[in-house]
Amino acid sequence: MKIDCTWTRDDLKSYLKKKRIIPNIIFLALGTYFFFSWTKYGFLDINTDKKILWLGFAIYFVFIIFLLWAITKLYIFLKLRRNDKKTGKAYGVYHIEVDKQKISSILGEDKFCYYWKDVTSFRVRRNYFFLKTKKDKIGLCFRKEILKDNYEKLLSYVKQQLSS
Repeated sequence: MKIDCTWTRDDLKSYLKKKRIIPNIIFLALGTYFFFSWTKYGFLDINTDKKILWLGFAIYFVFIIFLLWAITKLYIFLKLRRNDKKTGKAYGVYHIEVDKQKISSILGEDKFCYYWKDVTSFRVRRNYFFLKTKKDKIGLCFRKEILKDNYEKLLSYVKQQLSS
């Protein structure tokens, strides 16, 4: 079986943005909780002006959103820069070849071969699966959004080869 797929810097950037959504929501919820826990006596006090507290909350909320936005931008910038330094040729058209002995990923002149007998780690998640051997620390990651229609075929074939 032969599959061609394309991995670009923009694909990695969009993946990193999606990866930060849940932590950002959690930090936003925690920040809101801490604001109300710190000001709960102000809201309960009759003599306190509630409009000032709500204005303070609005400013605090906008500040937290800006801070999370800036941290996300910095995170994406640093991860992309690190990836560019470590894997200078990681972007382009990948040719994935699968047969009964091995799975190969070819990008330009670089070829990564994983023999089925050497695979030590196989993890399946909702949107990707990952193969790893003891020889290298990189591994092969196959994402559903990149492989599109071929993802299910490749996953079932890999499961079949690893089970035998």
